[in-house]
Amino acid sequence: MELFDCLNDYTGRDYYPFHMPGHKRNPESGLPAGVYQYDITEIEGFDNLHQPETIIRDAQQRAARLYDSEETYFLINGSTAGILSAVSAVVECAGKRGLGGEKEGGIEHRRLIIARNCHKAVYHAAFLNHLNLHYVYPGVYEDYDLAGAIDVNDIERIINRILTEKKAEAKRAGEMIAGVVVTSPTYDGIVSDIKKIAEMVHSYGIPLIVDQAHGAHFGMHPDYPENAVREGADIVIHSVHKTLPAPTQTALLHKNGVLVDSESVRKYLRIYQSSSPSYILMAGIDKAIRVVEKEGCQRLEKIFHLKNDLVKKMEACRYIRICPYTEPGKLVISVKGSFMTGQMLSYILRKKYHLEMEMAAGSYAVAILSMMDKEEGFIRLLAALLEIDKKILKEQGEQGREFEGNREKLNGKGFFSGFDMHPDVNMGIWEAYTSSCIQTELEKADGKVIAEFVHLYPPGIPLLIPGEVINQQMIKLIAYYIKNGYTVQGIQENKIKVVNQEIIRR
Repeated sequence: MELFDCLNDYTGRDYYPFHMPGHKRNPESGLPAGVYQYDITEIEGFDNLHQPETIIRDAQQRAARLYDSEETYFLINGSTAGILSAVSAVVECAGKRGLGGEKEGGIEHRRLIIARNCHKAVYHAAFLNHLNLHYVYPGVYEDYDLAGAIDVNDIERIINRILTEKKAEAKRAGEMIAGVVVTSPTYDGIVSDIKKIAEMVHSYGIPLIVDQAHGAHFGMHPDYPENAVREGADIVIHSVHKTLPAPTQTALLHKNGVLVDSESVRKYLRIYQSSSPSYILMAGIDKAIRVVEKEGCQRLEKIFHLKNDLVKKMEACRYIRICPYTEPGKLVISVKGSFMTGQMLSYILRKKYHLEMEMAAGSYAVAILSMMDKEEGFIRLLAALLEIDKKILKEQGEQGREFEGNREKLNGKGFFSGFDMHPDVNMGIWEAYTSSCIQTELEKADGKVIAEFVHLYPPGIPLLIPGEVINQQMIKLIAYYIKNGYTVQGIQENKIKVVNQEIIRR
């Protein structure tokens, strides 16, 4: 029986709630009655997320079958809870593998190799676990100012560098490196070769975590990429609310293989997830999985053709281009080469055409396409973009040349995503984030060690991480974002937190 059906049946009876939540399913609480009617706690007959034995267990197993996962867990604190749990579990399991000696700052296995364009939750997990991070940088699609895929060879070079530094054999890599974390697809829809990465890291006995939050629809249709579970990742996190028909804050964690044990995963899920999980959210996950089972492939087929039709018709545009490098579920709309920025494009689409984009970057805006989109949305977006392109063509002139000049002064390439920059690292995340700090004007921060995460939201990928040294290039980049109306977290009233110099001198 569906979890939602159980809730529906229960609300139709005359049970009176002498239990949480405090709204008591009373419509006078303020929200529509239908919302509160299904909001219950762990009462008899509804199982328990943290020790599922009946209906929730069955729902999780159904999700596992859909993705071909050995074990799948519902997440009601979003993919963030899954990432925190996954990283903590691989660190614990690395410790269980019997690791050698102490070293300055911690034991050897507290190392994590991560893609530098990971979500901030990965860095928070590193902070909580006192990890030493080794970064692998994505490639760059300069024609679209877009961060690209992660190269398997770059990861292997880092592994071998660590082994060389420690004078260790390859068989010890899994003892010295807790894991590798890669984001695929990225927020922009760029996919890395997870199969190759998984095979390579496994040859060293190292587990692979894939943040596939934006790829819950992968593996459901032959024209879309395969999901990371089937490609061999040890832990995969899917945000079902991003591309599947599920409520915000819902996600899945899939665990496979023997490099990470199930008990460690469950242990940290209990730590990082609420002890009062929402049944509305869990029922939403289960309902979404059932929709995908029955209609997913058919719905994705329709969206695939609608997107292709839009892209073909957009070829008539002079300045607005659709990036060809993304997976079918993302639409990266580029205005590079025009006077317009991604933020301006997003604003016009929202204000004039009532089309809300997912994200705006320096020279592009991103639209998410899900299996629940309607043809009407594609028709409206196409009409809007064709009209905006004509406006750009009419107004480009001197304004356009001036904008290109400003872009050239910024970093020479018009690349605003920041991933071609490799800031120097002076301190570890834990040390910098917990050290005494002061605030300084952004313009005066050159050469100082950052004590706070600085990132755009969305996408929540840090431009600067505690312990990194800010430089003039990054200062100009952040100033550009602020000036053009982007949300930059970690900067308040043009001030940034930096580590007290007295701490560094010690």
